[in-house]
Amino acid sequence: MRVLAYWAARTGIFLVVVGVLWLLNLLDIVTLVMAILIAWAIGYVALPGMRASAAAQMEGWVTRSEKGLKELDAEEDAEAEGGTEGGTDEGRLA
Repeated sequence: MRVLAYWAARTGIFLVVVGVLWLLNLLDIVTLVMAILIAWAIGYVALPGMRASAAAQMEGWVTRSEKGLKELDAEEDAEAEGGTEGGTDEGRLA
């Protein structure tokens, strides 16, 4: 939920910057690029706590995902090793 809150805050900052530029009649493609840069700078300065919190949450997601992948790889390796041994034994019996 922290990632969603951070995303919403960054989007809100961008929309406010675009709104201010629109009120100043400065709305074209170059101004939109400027708005992205201005909103990024404001968000970087104004939201360090939210950014750290969102990063920690995403790190937890990545860690859990990597753990799940490692468990699946270990399970697959165990199945492959069991299948190889079984195939070798069958070959010896024939």
